[in-house]
Amino acid sequence: MILNPKLTHGPAHQAGSQAARMSRRGFLQISALAASAGALAACGGGSSSSGSGSGNAFVFANWGDSFGPIYDQAIADYERLKSVKVAKQASVPYDDYQTRFRTLIAGGSPPDVMRLNDDFLREMADKKQILDLSGRIKSSGVSPGDYFQSAFDFPQRPNGHLGYTIGTSPRVIYYNKTLFEKAGVPLPPTTWTRENWEWDDFLAAAKATTKAPDVWGALLTYDGGFENIWSVNNGGPGIFSADGRTFTLADHEGAEAMQWVSDLATRHRVAPPWAEVQRDFDTAMRMFAAGKVAMVQGPFALVGNFRKSVSNFEWDVAPIPARVNQKQEGSIALFVIPSKAKNPDAAWDFLHYLGGEEGGRFFARNGVLVPVHRAAADELTADKKSPQHISLFAEAAEHHASINSTVATAQAQEIYRPQLERVYAGEMSAQEALNGVRGQIEALLAKGS
Repeated sequence: MILNPKLTHGPAHQAGSQAARMSRRGFLQISALAASAGALAACGGGSSSSGSGSGNAFVFANWGDSFGPIYDQAIADYERLKSVKVAKQASVPYDDYQTRFRTLIAGGSPPDVMRLNDDFLREMADKKQILDLSGRIKSSGVSPGDYFQSAFDFPQRPNGHLGYTIGTSPRVIYYNKTLFEKAGVPLPPTTWTRENWEWDDFLAAAKATTKAPDVWGALLTYDGGFENIWSVNNGGPGIFSADGRTFTLADHEGAEAMQWVSDLATRHRVAPPWAEVQRDFDTAMRMFAAGKVAMVQGPFALVGNFRKSVSNFEWDVAPIPARVNQKQEGSIALFVIPSKAKNPDAAWDFLHYLGGEEGGRFFARNGVLVPVHRAAADELTADKKSPQHISLFAEAAEHHASINSTVATAQAQEIYRPQLERVYAGEMSAQEALNGVRGQIEALLAKGS
């Protein structure tokens, strides 16, 4: 599930739009900060033709990010294994890819396999623009029990299994172990447990490690994923109801959770003021790497980021703290086969490889994602580098809570997030802010549902 709001309500929102897109597709958006895959021509592909009739096994499309070279290597390995040639379409930035995706999938000659912003899954399913893979999954001998259930089942809709998840980037709490030890604070648990790690424990740790304005105890608001995670853990269904028609973030459980997070800065003074961080991913990461924040929430892909940027302290990972529930919302790496694909069988064989044990181990070794295949996730083992408890990410994948799908997720975020920013700034309560836009959002959700 990824959030992709187009925030255009002034400089502050524009500056925050990059991090706002981090929600469920966090590791995809993070990579945009260090984009390394060169953009190719709009319909052409690097070393091979992009047309489905070019004699290649199939045509592959993805957006450009810093993980692009790793996907390229996976493709090269597959080509050697199967003795086929894969045509790679242009690798363009994430936002440009979304426009291209809609154009190509609605046209007559889309690529055979495409990366999908999972916020669009319901829309694509309703329009019957992507193939049901249920038959291919069954005939390939895929055993759902071999996979992390929530991530594997994510593409399942009433009209079929409309896509294939190859991995996830679970969210956890990254913490500065050195700061904890200096403050005499008990370290968080190393497994996915709520013992001594509930909201009050998190707040106590944040208070003990805060030495404002030099060091803050916690920072959550830069990562849009907290909206669904903390509201679910407070006992609600998350941002939206299960049927996608109700803006449940405005219910008591959701509003209370948003208020609790806001209070970290406005009431308890253990988080930096909103004006200093907003939804700025880059600022948040620099603050943690510089030892100025003791705890941040973020996805698996931050492991590689912090291994490069942190040098003066020891850090580790902990589970999301519990309240009623103890869940996390991870980014989903989802691929689909368009209904008009010319080589669907070849495309499926490739997806089966990427999401299977062999492909999964490759992605795990390279720190791209937690494989959806359980056995492949065993590759996540500790080494001499932080975090010591990297295996926690595999546990986190077992506790995934996706954002409920709607027909207008991105549009809803454009409405409620600016209101929440007023809450973070201490201008109004979360209940007031969310109730104020509830009618407008639910009118959007009703369209097409």
